[in-house]
Amino acid sequence: MKKRILIVMMMSVFALQMAACGKETAPAETETTETTEVAEVAETTETTESTELANPWKEITEDEASALVPNGFSAPEGATNVVWRAMGNTDPSSFEVPGPVVELDFDLDGMNFTAREQVVGDNNQDISGMNYEWTVTDDITLANWGEGNMTGTASRFVGESESADLVRWYDVEIGIAYSLSTVAKDLDGFDPQAIAEALYDPNKQASAGIPDDEDSHIPMDITGCDTFTQIVDKLQAGQGYANVTVGDKDVLLVASGTYDYDGDGKKFVAIDADVYEYDADGNILYLGYVECGGTAYPLASDGKLLYVGNNHGMKKMIITESDLLVIDENAYVEYDGDGNGTYYHTSDIRTVNDDPEAKVADDTILNQFYADYEAANMIEFNTVQ
Repeated sequence: MKKRILIVMMMSVFALQMAACGKETAPAETETTETTEVAEVAETTETTESTELANPWKEITEDEASALVPNGFSAPEGATNVVWRAMGNTDPSSFEVPGPVVELDFDLDGMNFTAREQVVGDNNQDISGMNYEWTVTDDITLANWGEGNMTGTASRFVGESESADLVRWYDVEIGIAYSLSTVAKDLDGFDPQAIAEALYDPNKQASAGIPDDEDSHIPMDITGCDTFTQIVDKLQAGQGYANVTVGDKDVLLVASGTYDYDGDGKKFVAIDADVYEYDADGNILYLGYVECGGTAYPLASDGKLLYVGNNHGMKKMIITESDLLVIDENAYVEYDGDGNGTYYHTSDIRTVNDDPEAKVADDTILNQFYADYEAANMIEFNTVQ
């Protein structure tokens, strides 16, 4: 279940240039100088207009940048000549994947740097715009991004007249690609990873200020609602809803928002939802709240289980006969400071592991859970207009 998100960015000024050429005519002999000057002015004006049209970048503020890309970065301390730009749809209310490319340009310690970020879903890609045949590329782990577990690459080009550095990393849980690049005559001894780490701003992360307790989520007030339809009628624009079957229970999922899975406007999915069902007497019950780890893992179901996952684990959830939404099985991995993983297999309702700490030897079960998730169906949501 991999998203096939395509991004097509086309800027066409060829027609304008051809139109400008078509306007040039042979001047009369008595007005050669004057006509030529007018033609040159017209050509210059049209060339300037064409150049402006060909530039897809728009200068924005830092606040505008933060509204376009979650888990954003900031200019490092001491940076000067800071400029923010964006390319693409800069309307934050018009959420789409891939989103606009946000660029931060700055000077630091006598060098110029360009940092970029973009919501790309699970289509990790190089957004740097650098086109070098890299002399060397190394795997790295950034010290602060992703709680110290963010992996990436550091590439360097060494040429006769200039050198270039590129650091790339990708937040798979949220689906954001990042890059940091610089070009200089000589980069020997320079550490670009340190600048990438200096871009990290904890106050701009999506989790900033959010309590760790998942029970802190407050569902909508459904007072007076006797049917699922009445709940849907209370939803705000941008929210989503879906009717699905989990086991033998018909439930309503209400998402805080939806996103276009394939980018073609046909399939909208979600990464979070409040879960409702009818009890035996026909009354609406609120079962709880579920949330995945980013756009790479939309909610899914195989008709029996509700799949809720992220880059580090996958939960298989059920609704019990006593109308409780519980984790039937959970396979996940935890990493230490050195990047070493410990794997676990647990359940809220039954014994699935003889180890007292629920540890397992390797990633076999986790990989099987991911395969089961891939085989399940993404839950398609209706988006409230």
